[in-house]
Amino acid sequence: MPKSKQHDPAERMLNLLALLGNNAQPQTLEQIMDQMGAEYGSSDEGRRTSFERDKASLREMGVPISNIVLRGDAAGKTAYFLNKKGYGTLASQLTADEIKALQEAAAMVQIDTEWGRRAVVRLGGVIDDHVGFGTMHLESGSLALPELWRATNECRVVSMRYNAKDRTVHPYGLLSRDGYWYLGAYDLSRQEEVVFRVDRIQGDVVIGSTQQAFVRRADYKLADAMPDDAKLFDGVAEQAVVRIDKVLALTVARELGQDGVILTHENGDINVRVSCANRVAFRAWLFAMVDRAEVLSPPNVRQEVIGWLNEVATGI
Repeated sequence: MPKSKQHDPAERMLNLLALLGNNAQPQTLEQIMDQMGAEYGSSDEGRRTSFERDKASLREMGVPISNIVLRGDAAGKTAYFLNKKGYGTLASQLTADEIKALQEAAAMVQIDTEWGRRAVVRLGGVIDDHVGFGTMHLESGSLALPELWRATNECRVVSMRYNAKDRTVHPYGLLSRDGYWYLGAYDLSRQEEVVFRVDRIQGDVVIGSTQQAFVRRADYKLADAMPDDAKLFDGVAEQAVVRIDKVLALTVARELGQDGVILTHENGDINVRVSCANRVAFRAWLFAMVDRAEVLSPPNVRQEVIGWLNEVATGI
């Protein structure tokens, strides 16, 4: 059996926080495990142990996770929720700038202002200037993530600009993965569910009025909506045709599956169709093959690759 992916504990805790914040109703352990998928592993005992550790860590950081014992059909089960009144005591002791720093810290950003650093230290945290796995950088003035959290929690329509297009969406949920935040939403213009990368939103996020509130699909799970292939993350379905040298043909065919192979050349080279929606992931995949891969189409993507290569050559 393939080895399950190891999830970063900080990323997992943030996803737990997002899950509890996005649900109006308290969530049982079974519901939490169902929605977070493989992040907590496969064994019941391991899941419970990891959850209890995450819950304790969040509480130590001042996150007011409360629990109640349910009645009715679920009588006797414990359910968890964010006691938002609990934030009041903490917030009353902080300045507006420090509260903003907490919002940014929740987004796993590097705190790049002095007041932000003071807020972290004041709360017992440690300043780490290393940007590594599970960490991303957003401008300190960015309010996109806090606004999206609010809109998701209140089920309010959001207007934003993404990939040079104006979008109006129903925000369903936020998820952190591999150092980036993603927004799962229903795009009203395209009339389909899409996943957007938050740091690629251009400009301000505008939240609609309470009259524009929507009802989130009850069985929606953002973890299921996000494909495993990072090249697919970006809210658009763009594909490229790439010629792969025969030396790597078998490996790439196994990675993409036979459906991804569209032509086999007499010398053993293959042409494959691969998503290039997320240019960062696509470039990393492409350049890992050095000179054994060539983008054939579409023309704009081919020209982008040539531009990247020219930049590298110029910088040498």
